[in-house]
Amino acid sequence: MRGSIMVGLQYLVLVAMIFSSGSSDDALVVKIGAIFFDTEIKLAEAFSVAVEEVNAVNPALRLEAIKHYLTIDDSIVLQDLSCDLIGSGVAAIFGPSSKTNSDIVEVLCNMTGIPHLQFDWHPQQSGRERLNHQLSVNVAPMELLLSAALTDILGSKSFDWKSFTIAYEKSAHLSRLQHILAWKQLHKTGIKMQEFERGSDYRILWKRINNAREKFVLLECPSDILVDVINASIAFNMTGSFNHLFLTNLDTHVSGIDRFYSREFTASVAAVRIRSYIPPPVHDEIDVFDNFVDTTFSSLETQLVYDAVVLFYNALMEVSQLPGFYIPQFSCGRGFWQPGPRLVEQMKKISPKKAKPPFKTQRLQINVDGQRDDFNLEVYNPLTYRVTHIWNKEFQLVEYEKLRENSTQAVKQRRLENKEDFSQKPVRYTVATRVGKPYFSWRPEPEGVHHEGNERFEGYAVDLMYKLAEECKFDFNFEPVRDNKYGSYDAATDEWDGIIRQLIDNNAQIGICDLTITQARRSVVDFTVPFMQLGISILSYKEPPPKADIYAFLNPYGVEVWIYVMIAMMITAFALVFTGRIDQFEWEKPVENTDHELARENIWHLRNTMWLVLGSILNQGCDLLPRGLPMRLLTAFWWIFALLISQTYIAKLAAFITASKIAGNIASLHDLVDQKKVQFGTIRGGATSVYFSESNDTENRLAWNKMLSFKPDAFTKNNEEGVDRVKLSRGTYAFLMETTNLQYYVQRDCELTQIGESFGEKHYGIAVPLNANFRSNLSVGILKLSEKGVLYTLRNKWFNNNESTCDSNAATIDDGQFDMDSVGGLFVVLIVGVIIALVIGVAEFLWHVQRIAVKEKIPPMLALKSEFHFLIRFWLTKKPLHTYRQSRDSTSTGYSSLEHISSASSGKKKKKSHRIAH
Repeated sequence: MRGSIMVGLQYLVLVAMIFSSGSSDDALVVKIGAIFFDTEIKLAEAFSVAVEEVNAVNPALRLEAIKHYLTIDDSIVLQDLSCDLIGSGVAAIFGPSSKTNSDIVEVLCNMTGIPHLQFDWHPQQSGRERLNHQLSVNVAPMELLLSAALTDILGSKSFDWKSFTIAYEKSAHLSRLQHILAWKQLHKTGIKMQEFERGSDYRILWKRINNAREKFVLLECPSDILVDVINASIAFNMTGSFNHLFLTNLDTHVSGIDRFYSREFTASVAAVRIRSYIPPPVHDEIDVFDNFVDTTFSSLETQLVYDAVVLFYNALMEVSQLPGFYIPQFSCGRGFWQPGPRLVEQMKKISPKKAKPPFKTQRLQINVDGQRDDFNLEVYNPLTYRVTHIWNKEFQLVEYEKLRENSTQAVKQRRLENKEDFSQKPVRYTVATRVGKPYFSWRPEPEGVHHEGNERFEGYAVDLMYKLAEECKFDFNFEPVRDNKYGSYDAATDEWDGIIRQLIDNNAQIGICDLTITQARRSVVDFTVPFMQLGISILSYKEPPPKADIYAFLNPYGVEVWIYVMIAMMITAFALVFTGRIDQFEWEKPVENTDHELARENIWHLRNTMWLVLGSILNQGCDLLPRGLPMRLLTAFWWIFALLISQTYIAKLAAFITASKIAGNIASLHDLVDQKKVQFGTIRGGATSVYFSESNDTENRLAWNKMLSFKPDAFTKNNEEGVDRVKLSRGTYAFLMETTNLQYYVQRDCELTQIGESFGEKHYGIAVPLNANFRSNLSVGILKLSEKGVLYTLRNKWFNNNESTCDSNAATIDDGQFDMDSVGGLFVVLIVGVIIALVIGVAEFLWHVQRIAVKEKIPPMLALKSEFHFLIRFWLTKKPLHTYRQSRDSTSTGYSSLEHISSASSGKKKKKSHRIAH
């Protein structure tokens, strides 16, 4: 409303000035023509106002405007309109705009000497084409120079766009982006192109951009549909704090985009526009940094129309005073206006500082080719209208605040800013994470205690975020991801999940947990410097020590084998007895018995054959040897059997001992891959699985293929599931996991152990959205915490605090030696054998005592006493025939009577034997 009132007042003032001055007959009236499309009413109005304003400068020189309108872009119609204007005696033709594809107006003006002024972008002309357009002057900035300016802006430190998407309307002038297209390759990691059409469903455009995970978008879009296009991006969450928009249309400020100003629209938006001229009293060209904007000519096209009229009028004031100037009066194609080329040359000499009235745009200077190659371009936020940078070809891109400090004192006064820029980095970050000890877990709540906010959580990641927030000065809120996943890529759906997805979708600004830095993840998010270095190792079930088996030496043969061996011994002993009795060579020579009869004795009775059988099987031999062929054959075959049985037992015993030493001896990934008893796996879609699936190492590929082939599935959802599976499998499943997590579980569970050394070096880092400007701040914070020893302290707190009750003194290394638990059974056998032998010996002793008592007809106790009395005197090696007599005589006469009796009886036996021999 205020702008309309100002326009009206200015118009009335001009009319009053015209009428007050009077239309003197001495005033020089020059006709000028303009061609507009019927939709360019505002341009036509701006043209009329410009003519009125320049007419007020010098009453002696007035312009008379003739306007023609086009309905369609047709070269024949354009030719007719141009010829009609030339026939009407116009000294210049303005337009048409770039909506026309014909250069007929330029050609006709060049042929007739009528200056042609353009106020819009036209295709870049070649050297040959400029020969036919020598009388054309364009006050619009050169597209080539504008393209260079946009490239300087995007490549500056303030922007530093490494990769981005160019979204452009189908009819857009891509020539103003030619430097940008040549700056980076059209590639997934460089520049992507997305075309859309006016009136189409703009949501399709933003869906494609969103699917490409793009956060940086250069939007080349006409100002009249800009609001509709940006509004379609809201549904795809493209207006978050990590989204960046660069609007290249120079009329963005009149598009109404400021309606998006709100706390929900936090995208970083930047736009460019030609800087407007500053009206009096501050109108020196050096003061280009005033914030006042003249709303009379709001759009760039209206400003350029005004500047074109001013440029022509100032040149006309100079040339009209020269001799030989006259008003053109000829028809189209039948004459040449000689002052026309001089007017064009004068327009190229007009200084912006001397133009009256002043130009609407700053630094308007026409070069020798009739093109404008100088202008001030400002970079600003169209939501808050806060200017950030100024660009021109002389100084390139300069920060606005630095320029304001160097401007005049009047302009240096800063006006108060009432609008808050919501695109600035947020004070409070949303931290995406996943539940998993010891990094992040829910804090237990004692009875009567309820935690809120971040107090609900505990773990290494929680403590680290608190330390970082204190070091880097920011606040944060934890938000566990719903699927509790780290973030893996699904090629089938072209989607990410877990923490990475939250960062891509702008639902979080920081991602932290035991998140491994991988190349795939780095293609969609950025990482800070690592806060933890680790590797991969094997988690296995710790077999409990076997119970001591003192009879382990019997294990080489089963029970039935031992029974069959004993049966074979018995049968062989009986066979030897039988064979020995039927074989005449096994009978001894005749000997006289107590009845004075000759008798032959056979030594192969059960006691001797059992001794032979047992001695053979124990490889000890025997003092009894067969003489006859049958006995020798039988004994030889038994020896063969005994040899094989004993040697097989020895070999089997050695194998059992060796097997017990190496049973379950998996010491590395190589051992794990080579065996078939133990299955192994890792987290599905985690960094460890990616390490194996994408590795070129043969052993890693073999391990991955085996994991894929296992039934049931060898992969788990998380570490907790993998640890539980290891414990339940009791040694038939091993879990591949990061060493830090493995250390945490091993120290807290006696049933778990680590196998082998770690391999596959990895790093944990904090994930942030691509090109997040606070990433370096977090990295510096992590380095400072590392230097202060905070990271070491946190690691000890959460990983090395052993809360288990495992016996740390238990032997964990097998040195190859046997203890008493291993060989105790041998001692038991020995003791049992000694006891049995003693029992049998005592039984025989008592039986012998009983026999003596019966034979000698003495009391059993006397016989027992006498035998026992001799038994305890172990130094005696000769035993008399009748110990009971010795015992009785020794009580009265001692051993002399025993010796006498022994001598007498010996003499009698010798005499008796001598007589028998005779």
